[in-house]
Amino acid sequence: MSPGPRGALWVLAGALLCPALPGAAGAEPTTQPVAKRVLAELRSAGRARSQLLAERQAWAARKARLELLKSTIVREAARQRAAAAEARKAQAALQTRRARQKARKERLVSVEAMVDSLCERLERALAGLARRSLPGLVPPDRASAITDLQRRLAAGIERLDEAARRARRPAVEVVNGTLAGRTVAVKLLRLGGVAAWWLSLDGNLAGSAGVREGQVVLQPTADPRDTEAIRRAFDIAEGRGTPDWVILPLRPKASED
Repeated sequence: MSPGPRGALWVLAGALLCPALPGAAGAEPTTQPVAKRVLAELRSAGRARSQLLAERQAWAARKARLELLKSTIVREAARQRAAAAEARKAQAALQTRRARQKARKERLVSVEAMVDSLCERLERALAGLARRSLPGLVPPDRASAITDLQRRLAAGIERLDEAARRARRPAVEVVNGTLAGRTVAVKLLRLGGVAAWWLSLDGNLAGSAGVREGQVVLQPTADPRDTEAIRRAFDIAEGRGTPDWVILPLRPKASED
């Protein structure tokens, strides 16, 4: 009966570890080559196991790197998707903001055109009022030279308000007027925009005043009492006389465009 695998291994181990028995010299040439082959096979198997283990370790490391790379790519893709969503949201908000700005700009252009037209109408109206009014009632125009619409409109409104204030109070000014075809300098007592009287600079002549074609027209009084009343009115207006009731001659207002 042939020995089993375990018995063969013990025989092989005994052949490798024990010295050759006397009288067994004839078996030595056959045992030694077998032992060498077995050792070579064992060494080869050990190298194969070491190589397999190294390959397994290398593959495990590579797999770990691939898993890490995969998770990194997944996170980066998620971040990129979120960034793209934020970019689309920002783009939509920007488009909405641009649309609103465009609408505001269009409204601003419309308002500027309306304000410019209003300024021109106000300036024309004040210019016409100045031509029809007595000197000093309408302040000089400073708005037309202003390029900024807001300041221009403010200047026009201020001019209109000042004209309204001057129309509510009397004032004395030195103006040039036409008397009997001659241009003379006289003092003018203006009762707002309602009526006006004049007094020559030497105080000898007096009368009522009006405006015709943008020029001050002086009408002398024929009654000495009217002349005296006008003198008293100038004295009171200029602070040289005691305030009192004075009846002044009233002539129809000579005014036309």
